[in-house]
Amino acid sequence: MRGLSCYTASLHGYLAWEWDACAIIAQTIRLAVRVDLPDGELAFSHHQPSLDLLPDGSCLRYAAAPSPMAALPGVADDLAAHGRVIAVTNSSLLPWSAVRGGRPAPHWVLIDGSDGDRWHVTDMFTALLPVGGEQRPYRGWLDTVPLIEAMTLPARWTPQQGMRNALAFGAAVTVPDGAALWLRRCRERPAALPCAGEWLTTTEEDLRHLAGYLAERGGDGGDRVRGLAAWGGNQGLRAQRRPARAGRRGVRRAFPNAVGAQQNLRRIGGGQLEWDVENGWIGGGLSGHGRS
Repeated sequence: MRGLSCYTASLHGYLAWEWDACAIIAQTIRLAVRVDLPDGELAFSHHQPSLDLLPDGSCLRYAAAPSPMAALPGVADDLAAHGRVIAVTNSSLLPWSAVRGGRPAPHWVLIDGSDGDRWHVTDMFTALLPVGGEQRPYRGWLDTVPLIEAMTLPARWTPQQGMRNALAFGAAVTVPDGAALWLRRCRERPAALPCAGEWLTTTEEDLRHLAGYLAERGGDGGDRVRGLAAWGGNQGLRAQRRPARAGRRGVRRAFPNAVGAQQNLRRIGGGQLEWDVENGWIGGGLSGHGRS
């Protein structure tokens, strides 16, 4: 789905099996930015309530295994129980990835079928990438060997990638250590982790802070504000829930200073940012792969 991160696109596919995924996600959309991290890092939260909390009272949690092969029985169990399961893959090892062979990056895919030694995979993430061209959706069968390869994760993610993994649902969750990860559906919801740090939670203060952040760092700050692009994609999904005119009015009512803010961000960001205010979609250089 164009505009959604790989995280949200896979969650959309997972939710759609049982519920109105667009309605659920649209009701959770928000932008919060953590601004007290060392070395100028930023963290973004895009959903409240958190999308790991499912409408039937169950929840999704990371599960880990010492190797992709060791993870497959757990993946198969969740697939048999619920008809689909989200697996964490390495985008640089996915056969259809536009950035195959590049730097490792976390990428969620939906496994929604199996037949012996084959696994049916759905990946609806679509974007124009800063490198690698256009990432197109994929639906198809993978043998076990290429699936294991794709699920082979690096020994360590970058700090930004680690934060995106932990905040993919909106609220922070624990990401266990392991050479392979997938999302297990649990009946009992664990206690929520405390919300650590200093967060900006209104759109105007978020955009004002990010404009100053880019002005101070110039091109060096671009990669660290990729989370803003994911929020823009979510706004596009929200706008699709309304008639076109109501959507345009709604975005402008919600963000009365949005036009000025986006112009300022685009000017400061050296053309890296493109924002269609009426549709709420952010693209250009910041719509790259690996958004949270």
